[in-house]
Amino acid sequence: MSPAASKFNTKQLLIETAIDLFREFGTDKVSIKDICDRSKLTRNAFYYHFENKDQLFDAIADYIVSLSKQRVVNLYGLKNSYMQIWEFYKAYLSTELEMGPDIMNQICIARTVNESSDYSSYSYVDEDMANTMSALIADAQKSGQIRNMTDPMQLMWASYAIIRGTNIKWCFVWGKSDLLKEAWDNLATLFLPDPEILKEDCPDPLPPEA
Repeated sequence: MSPAASKFNTKQLLIETAIDLFREFGTDKVSIKDICDRSKLTRNAFYYHFENKDQLFDAIADYIVSLSKQRVVNLYGLKNSYMQIWEFYKAYLSTELEMGPDIMNQICIARTVNESSDYSSYSYVDEDMANTMSALIADAQKSGQIRNMTDPMQLMWASYAIIRGTNIKWCFVWGKSDLLKEAWDNLATLFLPDPEILKEDCPDPLPPEA
């Protein structure tokens, strides 16, 4: 194994171990020592990758985006265009549901105070994904699945803002709102989909990654 691969594997092990511990005991009950002990790594190994827990949460956020993107890859070509748009967002929301509001709240805090964060990576949507989503919206408009005829790219970014706002609310109320149902309803308010589409029940979260 190359040194670069070894460093990557060590960092990912720390991230995944931290997530397991945070979900098991809560973020405020888990120390850096606990993470090192569970992962069988030294504190030096932890501090090689992270200056503190805030930087760890920042890295967990990147991990969540990466995990969600892997799910999104498997969704292309499924169902109609409108449902593909929904499945894209559901992939991210389902991952965040798995993490839980405790971890997601800490990520929000960490990304506020961590001046070294790469803010350009905060968005789920990169240029390629934005173009793909915009094309799906345009197709849905042409087929009558979406009745809001605003420019597709503008609709794409508006839908992204709605999803982020719904997610932040869910975090702030510590998971006491129905994240998927509210996201489904809020997107419907924006897109004005064909009423036949709205007859579908809000889909369940995606199953956890194996």
